[in-house]
Amino acid sequence: MSLTSLFSTIYSKNSKDEANDITDWSEPMPLRNDLHPVVSLHESNFPAPFRDWILDVSERMQCPADYIAITAIVEAAAIIGTGCGIKPKQHDDWLVIPNLWGGLVGHPGKLKSPAVAEALHPLGQLEAAAKKAFDAEFASYLADMELYKAGREALKDALVKSSKQALQRKSSTNDFDTLSLKEKLMQVKEPLKPIWKRYKTNDATIEKLSELLAENPRGLLLYRDELVGLLSSWDREGREGDRAFFLEAWNGYGSLTTDRISRGTVHTENLCLSIFGNIQPAKLAHYLDRAIRGIDNDGLLQRFQLLIYPDQLKHWQLIDRAPNRQAKERANSIFHKLATMDFVREGACKDEGDRYAYYRFNEEAQAFFNEWLSTLEQTQLQKDDPPILLEHLSKYRSLMPSLSLIFHLITVADGQPSQHITVESVRMAWVWVLYLEQHARRIYGMANSIVQQAAIKLGNKILAGELQLIFSVRDIYRKEWTLLENREIVQKACEELVDADWLGVASHQQSTGRPKSPVYVVNPKLIRDKVKTE
Repeated sequence: MSLTSLFSTIYSKNSKDEANDITDWSEPMPLRNDLHPVVSLHESNFPAPFRDWILDVSERMQCPADYIAITAIVEAAAIIGTGCGIKPKQHDDWLVIPNLWGGLVGHPGKLKSPAVAEALHPLGQLEAAAKKAFDAEFASYLADMELYKAGREALKDALVKSSKQALQRKSSTNDFDTLSLKEKLMQVKEPLKPIWKRYKTNDATIEKLSELLAENPRGLLLYRDELVGLLSSWDREGREGDRAFFLEAWNGYGSLTTDRISRGTVHTENLCLSIFGNIQPAKLAHYLDRAIRGIDNDGLLQRFQLLIYPDQLKHWQLIDRAPNRQAKERANSIFHKLATMDFVREGACKDEGDRYAYYRFNEEAQAFFNEWLSTLEQTQLQKDDPPILLEHLSKYRSLMPSLSLIFHLITVADGQPSQHITVESVRMAWVWVLYLEQHARRIYGMANSIVQQAAIKLGNKILAGELQLIFSVRDIYRKEWTLLENREIVQKACEELVDADWLGVASHQQSTGRPKSPVYVVNPKLIRDKVKTE
């Protein structure tokens, strides 16, 4: 049977209203996927000590250099953590801890995960070295514990024996020998259990995170390859407090004391948690839609200040060469120095009573920052942009100084000490803020075009053969696919596909006499040609 006859048979059996010949169908049009334009970061705006490393990795992997650069900056922020902050005003005590949340938005197969894994390799080295040191210290600790237990038991036995002898002599239990043994027993100190220095975790409950942060006061990076898994976990029954925990952990300088029967009391002096991961556009659009409709808009998504959705490389090349070892070692060295840096010795201030060391801008950098902040407050945040976007941009008040500090400390770790943050670091931070604003507009624009995104998702489902050739709106939203759970959105997505000649409409009368409900028929030419949706 020919392809035309096959489609004619299928369609003639299922819909008398539809033409039986494939030639009667119009050619399906590519689906629109209008995204706000963005540009890539120019290599001149990568921190100089990281530049060759970022370019080398991105070229060999044939992925956007933005992937490596964004990951590296969040990685540096997590390592610095509460070790050092910045006071963005010259005299005010406003303090910003450079704690950042970010991620990569992209479709599956776009090398997000391999790129992030390569960029996080220095953090993995720090983790491995810390685990090796912990294992050695823990072995010594176990031996010390045995000695402690043996010594304590010996003193207890001696104390019991001395007390018995005192009773036999009918003398006071407070005689010299007994008191001496008691004093010795009180002076025996239990060995301190070594702390496993941590830099990163992939999955942990908030109770365990509290413990980890209590032991690692500079903070941690929570990395999830699929951010949607983390976001979904915050919506589960019984985990309502998780969102509040992460909201508090974003500022970097909060404290938390939890009391549990099983865990006892855990005091976390510095609640500082960085977050990074990957997410697919459709799944992100789903969460953005909920935030715009006020369902989950508690400001959590707006805290992902370094969330980017870059364009893919237009021309792929086969690159097969050895990594740039010198560039990689230079980057690794910087991350290691940031992890062990005494910031006060490197020019930071720490006044009496301060919890954190901090830097300030030099005179030229301060003038630049003041002008930028005034423009943000008086112009940028006064525009007629969607409220959720303005909420996002308002958090640039802390993003700009955070990036300035991170860029400054990278140069310090590379051997260029400076007591104050220079205008070069602030200018680079300004370029990054402009760049990130473009990506924020693209990402939040996805939510404003939710129907378009739903139509693309439905189109992909049709091409993948996950729907019958004839279906109703109810057939779709009952499947509870991301972006396609809402009846109204599904209806509009189907209408979008009808306008693009992906679907035809065949209405039928309900037996109860209710108004006709649409039944949609897949264009047979679509199945034949597999029209691309992206």
